[in-house]
Amino acid sequence: MFQAQNLIVSLQSGQAQGTTIGTPSGKTFYAWRGIPFAKPPLGDLRFKHPERPEPWDGVLDATKDSKACLNESYFDTDPKPTYGFSEDCLYVNVYAPIEPNSNARLPVMFFIYGGGYFSGSSSFNIYDPTAFLEEGVIVVTFNYRLTIFGFLSTEDQVLPGNNGLKDQWLALLWTKENIHQFGGNPQDITLIGESVGAASVGYHILSPMSKDLFGAAIMESGSSLLSLVQYNARQNAFDVARKVDSSISESSSSKDVLKTLQVTDAGSLVNVTSKLGITFAPILEVSSPYPFLTKPCYESLESGNFHQVPTLIGTNSEEEIIIFPSSEEAQAMAAYYDSNYTLLLPKNLQLKESVNVDTLVQEIKQKYVGNGTFAEDYGAIVRWGTDDVYERSTFKHALLQSKYSPVYFYVFSFDGTVSQAHPVIPGCGRVAHSDELAYLFNISTKPLETDADFLTRQRTVKLWTNFAKFRNPTPDESSELLQNVKWEPLNDQHRYLDIGENLELKYHFKSDLPAFWDYVWGSYVSRPYNTF
Repeated sequence: MFQAQNLIVSLQSGQAQGTTIGTPSGKTFYAWRGIPFAKPPLGDLRFKHPERPEPWDGVLDATKDSKACLNESYFDTDPKPTYGFSEDCLYVNVYAPIEPNSNARLPVMFFIYGGGYFSGSSSFNIYDPTAFLEEGVIVVTFNYRLTIFGFLSTEDQVLPGNNGLKDQWLALLWTKENIHQFGGNPQDITLIGESVGAASVGYHILSPMSKDLFGAAIMESGSSLLSLVQYNARQNAFDVARKVDSSISESSSSKDVLKTLQVTDAGSLVNVTSKLGITFAPILEVSSPYPFLTKPCYESLESGNFHQVPTLIGTNSEEEIIIFPSSEEAQAMAAYYDSNYTLLLPKNLQLKESVNVDTLVQEIKQKYVGNGTFAEDYGAIVRWGTDDVYERSTFKHALLQSKYSPVYFYVFSFDGTVSQAHPVIPGCGRVAHSDELAYLFNISTKPLETDADFLTRQRTVKLWTNFAKFRNPTPDESSELLQNVKWEPLNDQHRYLDIGENLELKYHFKSDLPAFWDYVWGSYVSRPYNTF
């Protein structure tokens, strides 16, 4: 066992003391948690571009999690961060399978958590990465600002926006500059993210700021084309400011808004945002000294104007079943949609002039239930929701990117202990949004139980780490664990890997649905596209 002095690493800002992690199998790994990668975003730095941390004297205690960034709400099935929440939250964690200060150059997996940009954290009790460490890679996790703190914008140079994404960028830059001290290879970094974490990975693929900071990407249930972009950011900023200070009006300046919100209690800002129902999210920056995202995502992918790195991307088979606690809830929503078919329109759709909305709505309804109703086939509401929120955009991102770089597409369909918490709904399975995470990380509230669970974890982690190491998830065609499958990149036949009870290479993802949505966008939607 290492002595304490052996776990001290020297970083650009100072020294940090790590600790060991023991596993049930008796292995020992190493962890450094709660290392600052930015100055605390407090006072005049609230809502501002992140700045590099101040150097510290002595040895930093890096043996436990930092506090999580302030959340607007938290998912019931996720464990709560061990040390609570704070605005002072920009800290990074490094997990390594080898001794520190060695001459090793291991692949690095840089993980971005999901949570809708209003929730989430890097706490060890939700993202324990020891399954990855078993495969000889280094894992980096970190916090980034959420909700109003990460994505407030007045769409000008006063509050350009996207600070949560810029936090990610600075954490990635920190990793590039410091990871060699932990035995990692700064030239071999793979981004990995889930849900809006995957969307964030997509944005890094598009952002000039992130150029040369990573060499590959893994995107789970999300992409740059998710319907996330904040279209009315300036109005949102003024609405919040007016709520906390009635003297703010439409004639107030952006500086007035910034000054008001910088001195407002952080908890009050969270409460006001929640009550107003505002969703703070990334924007296309109009004017910024540090532009992260400025061009429409679809057009950038279509033209090849992005970092053309190998990418592994996919979805779970029934993503949207996560919102239904019971089959009765699904039936009720199906009946509601039958009375409100306009809800089938994709979010934030910029329709062409003179489009007959009723015609478009009926075409979408026809595609999912034909001449019947959702009430008669309420599994169709899950299938439509899965397409609408996740699969349509994720698959389109994959197709566009595959014209320029190798893209491996998957569907995670393993119905194990985790997914069995979801209801049985005729016409669809139970593998919901985020279920795959429990097969990659040890999540304290979602333990694996069966041999099939653990076999699926072995296979999925092996595929992901193979990709991080070799840019190919199946470099060895004779792998017994991976059932001798050779996972080939996405092609014109829409080839993908089904990760179920077995691994199976399949074709024609979603049958004719991709062609249908291409028709919808081509016939009804104005260019430029920013989502899909």
